[in-house]
Amino acid sequence: MRVNEFFSLLESYAGSDARISDDQRSVTYQDLLHAVEQLAQTFHADGIKRLGLLVDNSVDWLIIDLAALRAGITIVPLPLFFSPTQRDNAIADAELDALAYSPSQIQRLPRIPLAHEAAKITYTSGSTGTPKGVCLAAEHLLSTVAAIREALPANASTCHLALLPLAVLLENIAGCWLALSYGADVHLPSMKTLGYTSSHQIQQEVFFHQLRTLAPQSLILTPALAELIVTGVENGQLDPRPFRFLAVGGAAVPTSLLTRAKRAQIPLYQGYGLSECGSVVCLNTPRLQRLGSVGKVLNHQKLKVENGQLYTRGAYMLGYLHGEQQPDRATWQATGDLGSIDADGYVYVDGRLSNLLITSFGRNISPEWLETLAQPYNEWQQFMVLGDGRERLCALITPSANTTAAQIDKALVHLNQQLPDYARISGWLKTSEPFSTDNDLLTHNKRFRRKAILKTYDQAIQQFYGEKHDLFSDVM
Repeated sequence: MRVNEFFSLLESYAGSDARISDDQRSVTYQDLLHAVEQLAQTFHADGIKRLGLLVDNSVDWLIIDLAALRAGITIVPLPLFFSPTQRDNAIADAELDALAYSPSQIQRLPRIPLAHEAAKITYTSGSTGTPKGVCLAAEHLLSTVAAIREALPANASTCHLALLPLAVLLENIAGCWLALSYGADVHLPSMKTLGYTSSHQIQQEVFFHQLRTLAPQSLILTPALAELIVTGVENGQLDPRPFRFLAVGGAAVPTSLLTRAKRAQIPLYQGYGLSECGSVVCLNTPRLQRLGSVGKVLNHQKLKVENGQLYTRGAYMLGYLHGEQQPDRATWQATGDLGSIDADGYVYVDGRLSNLLITSFGRNISPEWLETLAQPYNEWQQFMVLGDGRERLCALITPSANTTAAQIDKALVHLNQQLPDYARISGWLKTSEPFSTDNDLLTHNKRFRRKAILKTYDQAIQQFYGEKHDLFSDVM
């Protein structure tokens, strides 16, 4: 799908009753497109080449985003959850010549950048905390929209609610742009209105109230949000009947959560993607789904497995910003993810290659495998596996409120009974505080910053492995 084709599709909904709304206003597709055209002309007249977008979820965010696409300039969404240092680094790194706070508030920066061929540069926080710019072409992003449209039934959604920041590529492309391509109602409440008190904390009742009021048919979810919704339905706080397609991804999803969703009649579908691939690569759908898998590869991509690692070929990024060499999109690109593909074409992701633990006995263990199995347990809030180069594995655990050490020991015994002997957890260490973005021990999509965590707890870990006894020898 090309840019003109995308806008022609949106124009076909100009006479419909569908609306795009936020906390302050509601506009028709005709109103939206008129505002987009006017702002695109302003971008041209002002000679803007690289525009930073620093706005909360809103109709304004969408107008600025689409106007940049229409004008053919590069836009750089800046997540509000970035720290001031991360934000300033991204602004300098992207060589922005303007910052948008609203369609009428554009701040020019004292910089004369060259035009960039990327339509969008998305910054990923990664595991190190240093944002890295992924450069993406417009046709690439729109090919992702087209591929998802082809995989889903025509009635997948007529009402989408953005629960993630629009600066997150997955919500931007697979959530908002996809919903627009259907001519759906699109709700864009602010993060505060949704109940977020930080990037990793949410007020449950405020969140549920928005879901009950807006009754969305489609949502993009992290595993944590999916867990919250499933629990809400199980407890009678949410009605699952309006839901048609809830996509979950961004981190490992326990099979037990998907099973609970199915039992509660929640249409929850796991997917998989990379920013470098324009967000979604694989997706379970109402027509084709297999529990535990991330679905089948979409038609704009190809996948293969080599030495246990997933490789992709097809729609791919233009490169990393300031990267020395542009990737050849005709060749296979390593994803860094461990996985497999079954005989029917369903894809399974087992963890990150870079996180692989190799025990002193030569056993290769993906920590995400064990951490995913540990997620359903109520005894802990966070559970991280370590033990690279060691005889036995250990877990760093943030206990749940009012949970005793004896209860955690008992839960670990139960967990170990599900595991082969070489992968069992031999003991655990209590964290001094939860891993979070505030202490730089979590990425903004809730993944562990493993190197930082290991450095923070190095003394306790060394002391643990200095002990010779095995806390759970009865199940080893």
